[in-house]
Amino acid sequence: MERLESSKIFRRFLISYLVILIIPMVAGFISYQVSINTAEKYATINSRQVLNQSKKILEHSIDEIDRFVLQLSLDRDLNTLLNKDASEKRRIVSTLKQLDTKLSSYATTNETLEDLYIYLKNPDLIVTPGSVYYRPYHFYANDHYADMTMTEWEKTILNNERQIIPSKLYMQGESSSNVITYIQPLPMSDVSDHKGSIIIPIQNQLLNTLIEGVEQQFNGWAFILDENHQLITATGIDKERIAPLKEKVINNDGTINLENKTMLITEKSEKNDWLYVAGIPQKALIQEAAPIKYITWTVTGITFIIGLFIALFFAYRNSRPINNIIKTLKDYADPDAKNEYDFLHGNISKLISTNTDLQMQLTEQKPLLKDAFLKQLLSGEVTERNSKLHEFAEQADVNLSCNHGYVSILKVEGYEDMSSSEIYQELNTIRIFIKQESMKIFDNFYATTIHSDKLVYLFLDQEDDKVLKEEIEKMFTSLQNLFQEEYRVLLKIGLGHPFDSLSDISRSYNEAKQAIDFASFSNEKQGMYWYDTVMKETAVFHYPLEYEFRLLKSLREGETLEAEQIVHDLLEENMDNRSLSADMHEQFIYELKGTFYKALDQYVFRNDETAETLRQKLKSISIDEGMQRIEGRLLEVLQLYCEFVNKNRKQSNHSIVKAIKDYVLENFSCTDLTIYTISEHLSRPEKYISQIFKEETGEYLYEYLEKIRMEEAMTLLTNSSKTINEIAELVGYNSAHSFRRAFKRVHNMTPNQFRKTSE
Repeated sequence: MERLESSKIFRRFLISYLVILIIPMVAGFISYQVSINTAEKYATINSRQVLNQSKKILEHSIDEIDRFVLQLSLDRDLNTLLNKDASEKRRIVSTLKQLDTKLSSYATTNETLEDLYIYLKNPDLIVTPGSVYYRPYHFYANDHYADMTMTEWEKTILNNERQIIPSKLYMQGESSSNVITYIQPLPMSDVSDHKGSIIIPIQNQLLNTLIEGVEQQFNGWAFILDENHQLITATGIDKERIAPLKEKVINNDGTINLENKTMLITEKSEKNDWLYVAGIPQKALIQEAAPIKYITWTVTGITFIIGLFIALFFAYRNSRPINNIIKTLKDYADPDAKNEYDFLHGNISKLISTNTDLQMQLTEQKPLLKDAFLKQLLSGEVTERNSKLHEFAEQADVNLSCNHGYVSILKVEGYEDMSSSEIYQELNTIRIFIKQESMKIFDNFYATTIHSDKLVYLFLDQEDDKVLKEEIEKMFTSLQNLFQEEYRVLLKIGLGHPFDSLSDISRSYNEAKQAIDFASFSNEKQGMYWYDTVMKETAVFHYPLEYEFRLLKSLREGETLEAEQIVHDLLEENMDNRSLSADMHEQFIYELKGTFYKALDQYVFRNDETAETLRQKLKSISIDEGMQRIEGRLLEVLQLYCEFVNKNRKQSNHSIVKAIKDYVLENFSCTDLTIYTISEHLSRPEKYISQIFKEETGEYLYEYLEKIRMEEAMTLLTNSSKTINEIAELVGYNSAHSFRRAFKRVHNMTPNQFRKTSE
């Protein structure tokens, strides 16, 4: 019986192999059409990938510009300039210089922003990176559109709505190029009160690089239309040929075959309704298909000849174990059998269905507030200097009673080059499961996601460094073993130095990032990488951008201790913990000095002699002096800088408080006098003047205003016969009722009672 069953299985296998052999023979007769279809499919897929990638990159660039414009629109200097008029041009030179400096830093770091400029309507100015035009026609004479008069240009850029102007010829001096133009009216919060615009010309060449892959791969062409079907940019095709194609592609999505044997492929952006179009000539498809056709015939013949000899062998070989395989599969599918689905290949549906806790975890909403607070801690945005730090931490459900611990990064291996909704869902499940298992082993940590395949752990504990380090290593070792053995998931861990203050968390985080970056290039399947160990293997100096940003911020705020700690940490890391060459030492000191030069350029020094003194001290620092001497001289410059900043701020605060008091004394009788009107008079934010006044005088501004009014009211009550209604009006109250209520709250008696006691 078993032999008959085996023969039956053998025949099924043999028939299957014979069918497989027949299929290539049939396919040989239609190989040419298959070749065309294959090439067409290949070209379509690749063209769609090029278009889709171009769409994503372009949308991302527009989003970046939107974010940049939003950030710039909130700039205090820009908003100050928007509210100035032409008569104040000479008094806003300092503010213009500050705005120009900011624009220059943006333009040098982002190729898209190289040609941006701001049109200020009221003062009639144009500000560009590196220049200020006090007469717009001077700017227009050098930078203008070939088909626009100056009047048309002004009308276009001062439109009351955000817009993107399609491709136009743009003249810059004697050179010309096609550009699209991004325009954002200002202020963004009130389009009816148009006071200026941010204009960003974007070179067509930057856009063409996104779609030129179609021309390079298939000798085709591509172009982009905006939501109004105006041409944005094109490559490989003339504008005259695009016009008749618009009607064909506007209302069609997918693939269109033209009469001239050209295949059109379209992709429409759901975000801004832009249309991306690619054209591939059939000649290119035939050339792509020819090798496939020849290979198909060759493979067909070889497969048929060899297949005849091996069909019997494989049929016999595979029929013998088939019964055992079927039996194994039945046992495996049994509900009581152990679940052994391959976790890495996405077959985790059974695990999810049987693990109700994990399923609930996936359906819950992420704690966004907590995640944002942790990311601020890691980036160094939130430190002990924030007066409401612990209040924010409590709202985010983060316990900051301890400021000692470690930062580490866990990376799930094998997902670097994968991107699909299924992969993202799988990684999300893995991250949740990792957090659950971590909590079972050691629950004294916070975790957040920085990439789809990375988790950041923040350990906060008062335990001894050695004890805490052992517990962390034990937890990650257990996690690695569990996920490798049970689910075939490989984990790599990067860990930084311990931190002893909340300000130091960002430093430990950056070290963990460097450790995990090193681990990504390691040949080991998984492991644990401590920053100390990893850095012994590198000969590059350590000065990440995060450190430079923190140092510049500390200098601008006059935080001497914070800036000294950053410089000390950098010198210790590069001079003591790394074996750098003399050239690397010199380059590091050069970069560090460059940061101080940036600080000098960014701050408006009123005392030119002080600024020049600091520059000379920096210039005189030499690598030949020795590290101890260099550190001393850098700290000297740092201290002088912070002393100047704090002294200048204090003087500025004194003058602001005096101006506030003078204005209050002159206008306290005005019923409309509020903190808002005071801030408007001084051209400063309400929160800013309130904070400065409280820091300098020890009392709130509204308390001071009320005190002045009460003092004047007591004088009038004592030395005049005016009625309560008249006195209330004279000291700035809208009604006698509100005056009586305020007077009783301050003096614990009514105005009439006070007048009687003073008689």
